[in-house]
Amino acid sequence: MLSAVPSFLGAALLLSCTLSPPTSSFPSDSTPTQQPEVVYAPLPETIGDRVKADLANELGIPTEQLVLGYHSRETWTDGCLGLGGPTEACLAALTEGWQVEVIDVQSDQRYVYRTNLSGEHIRRSTLSQNLPPSIRDRIFQSAEANNLGLAENFEIIDAQPQTWDGCYGLPVPDEGCTEIAVWGWRTLISDGTQHLIYHTDNLGNDIHLNETASLTNASIALIPRFSPEDLGDETVFQSIISHGSGKREVFMLESDGQLFYSQQQDGELVQQDIISVSQGRVDTLLNQLEQSNYAHLDGTRYEFSSDAANEPIVQLITRTGTVEYDASSVTDLPPELQQVIQQWANLTDSIDTAADV
Repeated sequence: MLSAVPSFLGAALLLSCTLSPPTSSFPSDSTPTQQPEVVYAPLPETIGDRVKADLANELGIPTEQLVLGYHSRETWTDGCLGLGGPTEACLAALTEGWQVEVIDVQSDQRYVYRTNLSGEHIRRSTLSQNLPPSIRDRIFQSAEANNLGLAENFEIIDAQPQTWDGCYGLPVPDEGCTEIAVWGWRTLISDGTQHLIYHTDNLGNDIHLNETASLTNASIALIPRFSPEDLGDETVFQSIISHGSGKREVFMLESDGQLFYSQQQDGELVQQDIISVSQGRVDTLLNQLEQSNYAHLDGTRYEFSSDAANEPIVQLITRTGTVEYDASSVTDLPPELQQVIQQWANLTDSIDTAADV
């Protein structure tokens, strides 16, 4: 029999570097902040060759196995390109240069290099995140312009390179997105209380505040965004509940209305059920996902507090996004996400849990 659903849930390479994507429709709250446009600067071929040669030598692979990803013109804080160690003496002078991504096509590993302007001085970055300083500064300017009450001491919490479509991961219901590959960044900033997510291009000319995912009382972390491999071919919604006791529950809804439920304890299957759901209810759930801008929430985790460490962790996976949160934080989640969770609860709570399969 299908057990009662907990009330807290209910529920290869980049194609191109597009610097100025075509005009797209964005939610009014995500309109990019107007700043002086950054002019694209092509990377000198000699610098690209030098960083590839350096990495090939370090990894012991042919340079033909490496390709260049994004690049940007930067101003480093010192002669060590901002990468000096605690005991390293660095020239205290602003240094013009470049930041360059290099991709190993066999392993899909990505490496970031910093250089001076001529490319004579190059260093591989070992920083945990490599948001170019030029984009960081423009995001900070946008955050101040958005006037959302951030304290003055906000900082970058995480930044991940992204390949966007023409909507920068912020599609509008009933409107299409240009199928175009745009190199850019997804960046999380915080003042210790508020957390804001920004989507940008690789130059910082287009900067969009993701209000759907940001306006919440919960802390936020960035997780990998949705991949089609995360779901089966016919699966439209999946939820996974991980309990601290070693219990794991999975609900998987198929497009034909079949709802699969399984429960494991310490890796051992202890229950498995299948229930049929009407097509109308499946459609209602899918409509709620679209109207709630669920795609904007893709790749976010709403952090649980230390006193909620033993609460079940919920993962929601759909065709448009993956979200994680802990069971105690539902009331602190973005309103749009709460609506999806409630709709999922409406669907699953109405199931005849006494039915044998």
